[in-house]
Amino acid sequence: MMGRAMTDPGEPRAPETPGMLSVGDVVSDRYRIDAILGEGGMGIVYRAEHLHLHKPHALKVLLPGWSSMPEVVARFEREAVAAGSIESPHVAAATDFGILPDGSFFLVMEYVDGRTLRGALDEGPLAPARALHILRGIVSGLGAAHAIGVVHRDLKPENVMLVARDGDADFVKVLDFGVARIDAVGGVAPAGPSQPLTMV
Repeated sequence: MMGRAMTDPGEPRAPETPGMLSVGDVVSDRYRIDAILGEGGMGIVYRAEHLHLHKPHALKVLLPGWSSMPEVVARFEREAVAAGSIESPHVAAATDFGILPDGSFFLVMEYVDGRTLRGALDEGPLAPARALHILRGIVSGLGAAHAIGVVHRDLKPENVMLVARDGDADFVKVLDFGVARIDAVGGVAPAGPSQPLTMV
């Protein structure tokens, strides 16, 4: 499932902060927190259910220590814009974005129940046909992103999920457009060289 940490272990950590949300809490009057999927240096990923649509989502919340930093918030907002703009079944879509009462930013994503490509690779070399099938899914998702001026810039096995869908055990979902470059396509302004967000 989408339970990996949302940041790399080498990233800096924010000042110690208590857990922001608990199981049963409701965010924005519609997302009920059901479980913690993962924790990282910058935030926490929860599984949440939309109370009206009865559909699971992944809800990513920046820790309060990061929500006051413009560069980090800009990265988070860019992930929301990028993942919400790409129309591809091979990209985990963003569906909502907002601010909690304590000022922490949150991003609502498609819930992806599967395992990372890293996990599959750790089991041993992939058969050529399987590797080609997975590669085609990755290329399809990135192609849809490139078509609207979005470049991922952090593609790695940890950011590729393999899920079971329609008889396909290795259906690809590309995650984490948080360090994407967004060109001026469709009215979206580019980040520009003055914002080195890949370092966040």
